[in-house]
Amino acid sequence: MDNRAPLWMIAATVLNRAGGWIMVLILGHAIAPGLLADYFSAIVTIGVAVSLTQAGCGPLLVRLAQNRQRQAIIAIVMLRIGLALTAIVLLAPRLPPVAWPVLIMPLAAALSPDWIITARLQFHRILTIGCLGQIAGIATALYASTSANGVAWLYACAPAISLTSCLASAFGAWSGRHDIAQNAGASANTLNIKIWPQLVLFTLLAGLLPNIEIAFVQSALPPGDYDVLMLVHRLLLLCAAGFSAISGVLFAQKQTGAGRDIWLLLPASFIALGLLVLPDTALTLLFGHSTEQSADILRIAAPWPLLLALVLRQVLILQEHPGHLPLAALALGICLSSAWALAQLGSASSILVAMNAKLAVLAVLFVVATRFNIWQRQPSCQN
Repeated sequence: MDNRAPLWMIAATVLNRAGGWIMVLILGHAIAPGLLADYFSAIVTIGVAVSLTQAGCGPLLVRLAQNRQRQAIIAIVMLRIGLALTAIVLLAPRLPPVAWPVLIMPLAAALSPDWIITARLQFHRILTIGCLGQIAGIATALYASTSANGVAWLYACAPAISLTSCLASAFGAWSGRHDIAQNAGASANTLNIKIWPQLVLFTLLAGLLPNIEIAFVQSALPPGDYDVLMLVHRLLLLCAAGFSAISGVLFAQKQTGAGRDIWLLLPASFIALGLLVLPDTALTLLFGHSTEQSADILRIAAPWPLLLALVLRQVLILQEHPGHLPLAALALGICLSSAWALAQLGSASSILVAMNAKLAVLAVLFVVATRFNIWQRQPSCQN
């Protein structure tokens, strides 16, 4: 087992974030603000289709690939393709004609075999794929910023990343099929179909937790509060992306015990302590500036990374043990139903306090479910 695997995924996450910032910097200096706003609106719209296409199936496909359940894999991939085509048909009329390249993104997400590479524990290839995708996106952004037909090429920036990553994943999956690492995650067991729904629900929960409240936040907040909340949330999203990458590696490696806790809880504790003690340094390091208000708000948000890591830890423990479907549905229901209510609070500080409280409730709920479950006597989901 490669103990450096989480580092590969963290590096890939940082690379993708840095590539996105570079693209925004290039486009922001060359494209009119109105056109840029339309582009980001189209990306948000198509992002819904991408999320629908993936449908929380990533970890499920990883485990099925490791267990070599080919028929189940084919069925799920065909379902993803069907969802992608349906989303494209539904969303295409809502997009301006010049935005047609973004319609490639759901199909690329459905066809991308990056889950095969993860299942083989070939995480260094994920970093390479991310690098190639960001190079394609930045090159397209540079061309869009200098071309006379820049508006048309503007809408090709994000699709260039998706398409390049999909093709690179396909090449990586094919070229690495005989790699020794393929056998590292292989198993003679099969994943019981009864476990699939709760695995998908837990995956959706983990994906929604970092930003579901912000999606509902009203820009009617006081201007200062709204700007600070968006700034602090961008920092929290960076933490969440790192923990999500680590969690994915631990899941693929079937990591348990102290190794799982060291990779998830130890860095989360240091991050939370750093945000609490040195908020000005964190903001200046990432954004180049800090204010007293933003530092105070970041101190309030300091427990959030540790609470998220604790929730992800419990999800790793629970998601493949039978009998947790009601718990997964309850947690997802809490996440969705509370998101709108939390976003209606009148200040950034109260929203962040509520976000911390929700994660704490979920963490306690999952810990109690782990400690006092009665289904431990039942057979494992791996038959």
